[in-house]
Amino acid sequence: MFRTFAPIGRVILCSLALHETLGRVKRNPDFVGTPPERTPMSCDDAEVRDALRYVMTELRRLSNTYRYASLEHCHGAESSAANFDGRNVFLDVEFDMLRGQLSRHDLIVFKDDEGKVSGMAIDEFPDVKFREVKDPDV
Repeated sequence: MFRTFAPIGRVILCSLALHETLGRVKRNPDFVGTPPERTPMSCDDAEVRDALRYVMTELRRLSNTYRYASLEHCHGAESSAANFDGRNVFLDVEFDMLRGQLSRHDLIVFKDDEGKVSGMAIDEFPDVKFREVKDPDV
């Protein structure tokens, strides 16, 4: 019995390990120079919570397809000095886009010298699948 499930278990473990590896914020390979050191932050930190609130507000404002998005989980957060002025908060988050459609993303929240959020960047736009309406002519 264990022999039949062993290959399936290995596949599941490998896919989970790959997902964990791919889900983390990676450094830009094209960047020339020494990037600022990142400091790990707790997802419960007040600064991270403010950044997450900003991200959710802006994500919902981007498109009507994202209006039902909710924050499922914060997997990690880091901060560092920005390349020019201010600082950046790096987030590894998972959204529930609509009825269990989970989507994990790396985000950067930009802050100015005064600590006010000036913008954000997302690795890719989430894909949302809606229920298709049946064609009445068919």
